[in-house]
Amino acid sequence: MATPINEKNNQDNKVTEVVDRQIPDNRKKILIRQPSTLVEFIAVRSPLMRQFTREILTLRQVMLISDGRDKVLKVFQYFSKAFLWFSDVENNKERGFQYTDNINCLIAQFSITRKLLRLFHATDPFNKIYNIPLTYGNNYTRHQKMMTTLDIIDGFVCLANDIVDDIVCLSKIGVIDRSLAKKYSPYSARLWMTGIWLDLHSVYQRIAATNRAIENSNSKDEVIKLVHDKERHYYDFIKLIFDLIFCIGDCWPHFYKSGGWQAISGSLSGLMSLLKIWRRFEDNLTY
Repeated sequence: MATPINEKNNQDNKVTEVVDRQIPDNRKKILIRQPSTLVEFIAVRSPLMRQFTREILTLRQVMLISDGRDKVLKVFQYFSKAFLWFSDVENNKERGFQYTDNINCLIAQFSITRKLLRLFHATDPFNKIYNIPLTYGNNYTRHQKMMTTLDIIDGFVCLANDIVDDIVCLSKIGVIDRSLAKKYSPYSARLWMTGIWLDLHSVYQRIAATNRAIENSNSKDEVIKLVHDKERHYYDFIKLIFDLIFCIGDCWPHFYKSGGWQAISGSLSGLMSLLKIWRRFEDNLTY
């Protein structure tokens, strides 16, 4: 004969099974509680309002960090450039676009603001170098040693690139000699190009390692986590391809016949970076 405690446990299990069936896997992280604000009260009753609220809250989280603000401004900056390039093509560059000067001023301000947001960004590659684990010795494979060496080289390249970028930024805003911006910009572009190639190799290796981990994993939760990691690696890989297209124009200014290549590749690169940050915050959102 079943005891009252066992009957209660059976009822709880049935309720849990029903809830699991009704709530999709990607929505199980939502905090289920009584609404405490007017927006929550409306959002609970309107799927469209609930999704809109999630996007607004995600945007707020993205804008709280300097890297998020940088990526949002980058999207606006280069989509504006792409729009001007397209409008010039459509109008045969004779009539042009009525507000071209206004948008160009906005683009210039976006560029300076982004440089200021990334000022002293050299602390990021320094942190990367500091946290690279040493894999030298008989306990590590030749592949692990090679990857560690490349990570260290990449860290120092990024450190040098950020320092040169700071010099260019301070020069453009007039803090130091303005002629330094023109002098150091080619060095910045070449360091960035070197970093892109190193990052492409690193991302390719991470994708391969994630695929191997997925094949060897026996846990559903671990597989889901690895699939999300793989998705972020693909975001990085696609972004780096667009960065490479853009950087070619910086290293060899006469390589492209049209400015549209850099405008479009810069737009898509910024969009991929923003999507990666957006997904990270959206997945952690509890509303």
